[in-house]
Amino acid sequence: MKTYLTLSAIALAAAATLSSGVACAEEAAAPVPDIAVTSNIGLTSDYRFRGISQNNRSPSAQGGFDVAFNKLGLYVGTWGSNVNKWTAGDGSMEWDLYGGYKTEVAGIAVDLGLIDYQYPGSGSYKANTQEAYLGLGYGIASFKVSRTIGDNYFASTNSAGTNGASARGTMYYDMTLSQEVLPKLTASAHAGYTDYKADGAFSSATRTGKFSYTDYNVGLSYDYNGFVLGAKYYFNTLKAGTKSYADASGTLSSGKSNLGANGVALSLTRSF
Repeated sequence: MKTYLTLSAIALAAAATLSSGVACAEEAAAPVPDIAVTSNIGLTSDYRFRGISQNNRSPSAQGGFDVAFNKLGLYVGTWGSNVNKWTAGDGSMEWDLYGGYKTEVAGIAVDLGLIDYQYPGSGSYKANTQEAYLGLGYGIASFKVSRTIGDNYFASTNSAGTNGASARGTMYYDMTLSQEVLPKLTASAHAGYTDYKADGAFSSATRTGKFSYTDYNVGLSYDYNGFVLGAKYYFNTLKAGTKSYADASGTLSSGKSNLGANGVALSLTRSF
């Protein structure tokens, strides 16, 4: 459930594929290592995933590391964040494991991979979710489509919500535009759509209506000597079913009632 998609190791693998290999006419670029290991840490005032807060609209500490096999175009990595009980049940952590392959086809960057969202200690809450994804990038635009390959979708398929229905085949579509508008200052705009395959079963005494929804955000980020300061404004078109799903005010979570409410998130990240 990353708040950002560009990981340093993946970016390095892409640079090995897409760069000319020459820094300027008179100076050759430094050779790209066969294997590169990078890490990242961050803080955010509100950890949002697909528009919905994952830590009760409270701050989260985050971090991970990545390994890029540049000559092969392969990468693997892991990333984690603290989350609240609404997200992880009896647990308090999200731990992601992912891997994939990056290349370029006719000037278009291609990223194909798998990601496993794990919530240690969540047990029967059914938060653990697995997805396959395909990303395409060209210029300032990137498009990514993710498909749920397991039965669970982030605790939406627990027995209280959908009577055990499978969410396998749920799709998420992500379109993001990102452009440097001033030196070190980058503007971004995102639109995403969750096409939930268990919509027909998403009803019970506490959850009614369709789950599928659209999420948006716009933001600015500034690179200050390697520290990236970011601000994003999130706004969503939540359906009745999504609102009931994103309600953490129950006995288990004891949180806020609308985790998908419009709001601003501030962040500070650093890659090494």
